[in-house]
Amino acid sequence: MRSRIISAACVFMLSACGPSISHVDESRQATGVKVGEVTHESAILWTRVTESAERRADGTPIRGRPEKTEPGEEIVQLDPRDLQGSVPGAPGRVRVRYADNVNFFDPVETDWSEVGAESDFTHHFQLSGLKHSTIYYFETETSDIEGTVLHKPLYGRFETAPPPNVYADVSFTAVTGQANRDHDAEDGFKIYKSMLDLTPNFIVPTGDTVYYDSDAPLATSIDLARFHWHRMYSFPSLVKFHLSVPGYWEKDDHDSYHNDNWPGMSREYMGTFNWEQGLQVYAEQAPMSELPYRTFRWGKGLQVWIVEGRDFRSPNNIPDGPGKSIWGSEQKAWLMETLLASDADWKVLVSPTPIVGPDRSNKADNHANKAFQHEGDEFRAWAEANLPDNFFVVCGDRHWQYHSVHPATGVQEFSSGPATDEHAGGSPGEDEAYHRFHRVAGGFVSVSATKSTSASSIAFRLHNVDGGVEYEWSKSKEL
Repeated sequence: MRSRIISAACVFMLSACGPSISHVDESRQATGVKVGEVTHESAILWTRVTESAERRADGTPIRGRPEKTEPGEEIVQLDPRDLQGSVPGAPGRVRVRYADNVNFFDPVETDWSEVGAESDFTHHFQLSGLKHSTIYYFETETSDIEGTVLHKPLYGRFETAPPPNVYADVSFTAVTGQANRDHDAEDGFKIYKSMLDLTPNFIVPTGDTVYYDSDAPLATSIDLARFHWHRMYSFPSLVKFHLSVPGYWEKDDHDSYHNDNWPGMSREYMGTFNWEQGLQVYAEQAPMSELPYRTFRWGKGLQVWIVEGRDFRSPNNIPDGPGKSIWGSEQKAWLMETLLASDADWKVLVSPTPIVGPDRSNKADNHANKAFQHEGDEFRAWAEANLPDNFFVVCGDRHWQYHSVHPATGVQEFSSGPATDEHAGGSPGEDEAYHRFHRVAGGFVSVSATKSTSASSIAFRLHNVDGGVEYEWSKSKEL
């Protein structure tokens, strides 16, 4: 609180404290705040300076599937500023103040950092030295580039993980298929209120967070790719959710470049927007670690693995065999080594794409397809041999919900389903050999790890968009 008193005094003591400082009674963070990569001692906090306090309500409405030009046709580049839902950024300065109490007694205060167009006016604060199992309250402050106009801050909170050797009840949610064209609420998506009501410790957006190639406008420039993120994360329901729930972001095809893509893929109708820019935009817009594959421990009960399915994959259309991979050799070795090394009661791999399935026969993009059957069979057999009782997969990408058990290996997978009912479809149908549950509708998955006096338990729940539980499966082990 002392720093606030000093700041207020400076406004009136111009001769001693420098030029006059004015205040704006609204924020300049219309795309909200994202907290990511939370551990028992660290976190990353993302923010962005915007011209206005809210997304543009007027402007040209654009919603639906985009038209793609034919080879040789001229691509007409749209200006994102003209579009409904646009959130232009602005040069400025940012800082964060945080404390382990809601009254901000004895806060930690970062230095001011300048933001500019080269980073889409974003900044990632690396918070370290945090206390485990602690709720932190923060305020993100912004100003103009000279520091003479201070904007109203945003306030939020997040909780750090317990240490690896301590039990604590933990829950998280996972989502996929978040297309603007199918959003189902005036403030964004129904699932965000539904998930917030569950007070999860964190969320894993498993990919297809935005759709560059199949959600209007087509991302034919880096500015239009950024627009997709601005429009999505300025929805009030998403802003509110992420002010209190941190995340671990994964990317998939539609939010990296193009449907079913691999490194270096190019499509003429994507204009000047390319694969490398897709990597750049994702790094700007999501608070992530340097390596896209990573693992996070939430106490003795739960460890979660986050994998990368685009950056290291072989082309989908080459012949299958030992050399063909979605994960790449380095990531695959890391995944197996860290899974074996973990002594967590429950191990959950969150994958952008299915590992068990089943999927449609015409697909060639994931471990449940024949196109990557060799690596899929290899990993499923390895999991059966080395992780027989406490390993599970949660996946995104598919537009239907399911609980599947692989017939040959017993590997279990839970598909979150798409973010809205409008986005559901495409299922190959119910398969008795695989499915324990199958539902073609929208929603999300929640996972909880709990401990009683004598047992450690994990539960998987498939929810509808309003939060109702459509299916539940759990397992316990005696301690």
